[in-house]
Amino acid sequence: MVNWTRFDPNRYDIEFNEAKLAVRDISPADVMQVLWNGIHVIRDKKYRNRYRVLGRTDDGHPLELIAVDFGKRRIRFITGWHV
Repeated sequence: MVNWTRFDPNRYDIEFNEAKLAVRDISPADVMQVLWNGIHVIRDKKYRNRYRVLGRTDDGHPLELIAVDFGKRRIRFITGWHV
């Protein structure tokens, strides 16, 4: 399980569903910027291993991302959108 309160992107294997993110005009670099700039995380009520990750890119664009926790420090960002 991810410790979101002390989240350090360097300590995780981070993957991306680049096709789904690209449809929403979000790049893997945007996701990484959000992770480094500080995040607010809400656990998904329906899927226990999914999280809503909210934050901003370096340019200040707010994003909401959906992350799946696969355990063993492996996270995949499957989609997202601009808020």
